[in-house]
Amino acid sequence: LHDALPIFKANHNSHTITFDQLLPVFLATPEAEGAVIDLPFKFLGGWAMSTKDIGFILMAQGAYSMFATIVLFPYAVKRLGPLNLFKLVAFSYPILYVVTPYIILLPKPYRLIGLVPLLAWKTTFANFAFPATNLLLANTAPSLLLLGTINGAASSTASFCRGLGPIISGSLYSLGFKVGYFGLVWWFTALVSVAGAMIAMRMSEKGFRKDVDEVVEDEEGAAV
Repeated sequence: LHDALPIFKANHNSHTITFDQLLPVFLATPEAEGAVIDLPFKFLGGWAMSTKDIGFILMAQGAYSMFATIVLFPYAVKRLGPLNLFKLVAFSYPILYVVTPYIILLPKPYRLIGLVPLLAWKTTFANFAFPATNLLLANTAPSLLLLGTINGAASSTASFCRGLGPIISGSLYSLGFKVGYFGLVWWFTALVSVAGAMIAMRMSEKGFRKDVDEVVEDEEGAAV
């Protein structure tokens, strides 16, 4: 498990930073007048929002992010445990990224009605994933002496993917607009998140450091 967690953390960082990068871009993109729409896959659009309105949305997202981390995460991790919460988040991301591009098709009066729950979904689960992953990393380290090494590997791979993600997603976003498929980058991101979900499927609580400690204690007790 401790070998897979740094990979998942990198995977998670790559697609969540993609969402954060593309959100203000798509909000600011001018409306695509006269674009060919051939649902369910071929469509273009943009909301042509002002910088002020986009800034307000990002501010509200940041405020809710603090609420999700401080209030919602402790309750969720207490009820589900870090591993089950981790799996729930991993399996939700592909659905999120498949659904996201379709909000571009909403009529102007209903745009915020569609955007608010989408942002709440993404922000809540993103703020569940980071602390849950850190808890799992701490619990799965074979020894506390290796905890720094494992966290260092996870942070390094995550930082690399945070830099790589915007490069790839930005290129796919431009390509999608050229060929008329706004959802191209989002659906590619969904595939990336599916890889993370597949990693999560293979994880179990077997091998947690507490299990190793229990085995050592049992062996010592048997020796006595």
